[in-house]
Amino acid sequence: MLLSSLVLFSCNTEHEFYTQNNTDVFQQKPRNTVDVLLVVDNSCSMIEEQVKLANNFDGFIQYFDGVDVNYQISVITTDTVQEKFRGRFVGGDDEIELNGPTGALVDRVKYDREWQVPTGASLSLDPSQLSGTTNDSYDSWCVATEPWGDGNDLGSPGQANPSCGGADTGTDTGGPEEGEDSGGPAAAPQAGQVIITEFMADPTDLEDNEGEWVELLNISDHSIDLTGCSLSDQGHNHWTLPEDTIIGSGEYLVLSRDQMGTEFTLNNNVTVITSDTDSADEIFAEMVAQGISGSGIEMGLEAARMAFSEENAEYNAGFLREEANLSLIFVSDEDDDSPDPVNDYLRFFTELKGEAAYRDHSLFNISGVVGRDEPEFEWEPSCSSSDGVADYGLRYIDLADRTDGLVESICDQDFSPLAQELGLVLSGLATEFELSGIPDETTIEAKLYSSSDESGFERDLIKDEDFVYIRDRNSIRFEEGQVPPAEWYIVVSYRLLAVGATQGDGEDAEE
Repeated sequence: MLLSSLVLFSCNTEHEFYTQNNTDVFQQKPRNTVDVLLVVDNSCSMIEEQVKLANNFDGFIQYFDGVDVNYQISVITTDTVQEKFRGRFVGGDDEIELNGPTGALVDRVKYDREWQVPTGASLSLDPSQLSGTTNDSYDSWCVATEPWGDGNDLGSPGQANPSCGGADTGTDTGGPEEGEDSGGPAAAPQAGQVIITEFMADPTDLEDNEGEWVELLNISDHSIDLTGCSLSDQGHNHWTLPEDTIIGSGEYLVLSRDQMGTEFTLNNNVTVITSDTDSADEIFAEMVAQGISGSGIEMGLEAARMAFSEENAEYNAGFLREEANLSLIFVSDEDDDSPDPVNDYLRFFTELKGEAAYRDHSLFNISGVVGRDEPEFEWEPSCSSSDGVADYGLRYIDLADRTDGLVESICDQDFSPLAQELGLVLSGLATEFELSGIPDETTIEAKLYSSSDESGFERDLIKDEDFVYIRDRNSIRFEEGQVPPAEWYIVVSYRLLAVGATQGDGEDAEE
């Protein structure tokens, strides 16, 4: 094997009073398997930070995909009071809100995990329940059973819904039939005049970013002008309907993702994002944008412990894998206010991964996106930005330091670099490789191989483009976006620096 012989050559190299060629062979670490629990503060001061997470943290998932990490990601909140939170994985819930031009609510449908939003089929409102009040109940909805279009997705966009009892209702909509308009100019909608009657949250024929749609029905006796109206949810979604959007009495209007783009998305029935999850970035954005209705006493550590407790064993089943490393990431602009000492939480989390995790922090670690810098005076904030201030996250930082995790500032305006750094650390891949000898750094050459023989050669690596040499550490380091994939080989050749010589003298040293 080519690379094996190079390793032997490297091991037999010694420093002499003359220069000598040397070759080091490194193998990147294997593909990592990691379970990531993200604990997001959902108190009243966190709306801007949640939006930044939703908009920028997709780089975190994209980086995992780029380095072939076998990951699972779930999200909980810091709220330990409300039963719907209390360490339960969020996801599988969302809202569709139709708002008038002034922001007044016209209609809302809110679904949660109990609705069991299906894959490949819409949820449609029973024709006997066509009002802005009865369409709030899950009992008024059913899964579509008839295909539409040329594919296999089920639904009836732009048409009268069949009865949830199975009978075709034809035009019996419970409101004015199409064409019975009372005349006059179209008016802005009042509450309950236009209602949500069907939605496709998780198509199969198309990706979510193409195949999602929402159906509206005008149940008033006159035309309605939806110009300036919007679809939104209680998170980060908000899309404004275009000018001259008129819907006649008894008419349907289907709003598709082709129109709405990424400004309005629907959450799927997913609470654990994996390496194979479709539209993972959109689902992640929905998960972290949990709103600001949570308790103002933020107990991130206690919430994380609840996530792995018996009370949530069924609700959060399937997340903690025996073969996977475990990483907890806390995102909060307040310090943790959990009732127990940090040592108790450290012991609980570490023992989830066994005794070895006390010594090997790749098996378990904690990171924090918090107030990072200790203020001069206790009553001062840790940091501030245009979005507000953050208190010093002492308890989170303590645990991050003790488990070799990362600590980043929640006051950063752009979370993308932060997300990528977290993604790299959790990937488990090495970014730096120490050389066995002291090189004349002007002679360093490197090659990348996907296997241990010559047929695996991929490309030459360019110094100061693909990697840099760190003289103080006698190592080569790969920067963001250049890290070699799992189990690939890096072959580094160089001339040893002669004893007594200094960097830059190597070219003139005696052979």
